[in-house]
Amino acid sequence: MATIRKRSGNWQALVRRLGQKTLSQTFPTKAEAVAWARAKEAEIDVAERPVEVIELATTTLADLIERYRDTVTPTKKSAYQERYRFNRLLREPVVNLTLDKLTTGAFAKFRDDRLQTVGAQQVRHDLNAFAVVLRTARLDWDVPLKSIPVDSVRKPKMPRGRNRRLNDGEYERLRYAILSGESPYLWEVVEFAVQTGMRQAEILGLRWQDINLEARMAHLRDTKNGDPRDVPLTTKAVAVLQKQQEAMYPSPFPFTVRMVQWSWRQARRRAGIEDLHFHDLRHEAISRLFEHGLAIPEVAVISGHRDFRMLARYTHLRAEQISLKLP
Repeated sequence: MATIRKRSGNWQALVRRLGQKTLSQTFPTKAEAVAWARAKEAEIDVAERPVEVIELATTTLADLIERYRDTVTPTKKSAYQERYRFNRLLREPVVNLTLDKLTTGAFAKFRDDRLQTVGAQQVRHDLNAFAVVLRTARLDWDVPLKSIPVDSVRKPKMPRGRNRRLNDGEYERLRYAILSGESPYLWEVVEFAVQTGMRQAEILGLRWQDINLEARMAHLRDTKNGDPRDVPLTTKAVAVLQKQQEAMYPSPFPFTVRMVQWSWRQARRRAGIEDLHFHDLRHEAISRLFEHGLAIPEVAVISGHRDFRMLARYTHLRAEQISLKLP
C-alpha cells in the first residue's frame, strides 16, 4: 500500500515494494498524491505479472468471439446462422468479462437467465458456441487458458424431440396463404420440401447440373453430415422442378435463407398456423415415406441418416394409414 502524508503544507506520496527502490512525489493536494500513487502501483503490478496473466486480464470474451466470427465463421456452411448467433451473444453481459474472470458460475448465471426467455435447446447451442470459441482460442491462438470453464456448466435437460406434422387442413391453408401473399415463390420451396424431405439449405443449394429429371434424381453435393447423396424424386417433385425450369431460373431455387425465413413467417401468420417450423416439413416428408411402405434402409437413402435409430422419431405414422394395411 502507498503511504500518503502531509509535509510542509504539501502532500507526499510514497510507493514501496520489496526489492525495489522507493518512489516518492510531492503534490499540492491529497487527491493528486493518491492518484499518482495508484498509477505507480498499477505500473509495478503489470511489470511484475507474467505475460500470460496480463493477456488474460486484458482480453474479454467478446474479443475472442469477434475474432472467431470474423475469421473462422466465414469458412463454414452455417456462416449466416452462426454469425447471427454470435452477434446476439455479444449483447450478453457475460461476454464483457475478461478471461481471468470467466468462471463456471458466470456461465451458469448466463444459462439460468437465458432459460427465462428461450428453451433448453437454444441455451445448449449458446453454451456450445462459447465453448467452441474458447477452445479455438486455447488450441489455435495460443491464448493461455488453463481450462474451458463452460465445459463444467451443467447443460439444461433437452426436451423430447419435435414430432410436429401437418394437421388436417394446414397444408391447404399454408398453400393459400403463400400463393395469395407477397412471396408466392415460397410455395415451390415448401412443396419440394414435403416431397423430398430435404433440409432448407439442401434445397436452396441445388444446381441444375445436379438434377436428372429423366432419372428422377437429385444429387446433393453439400449436406449436413458432409456426405453427398442422391435423392429419388416423386412425380410431384419433378413437376416442381419443371415449373422452375420453365421460369428460366439460374438455379432451381435461387433464393436466400433470409428470403425464405421471412416469407415463411409471413405465410404461417397469414395461415393462422401455430408452432410450425420449416424443418417440420422434413419430419412430415419422412413420415409420409414410411406411410407409403418404404423400409428404414430405403428411407435412410432419401433422408441421409447414417444411424437408423435416428429415424425412430420420424416414424409418427397416422393410425388410419396403418389400419389400411391390416387384414
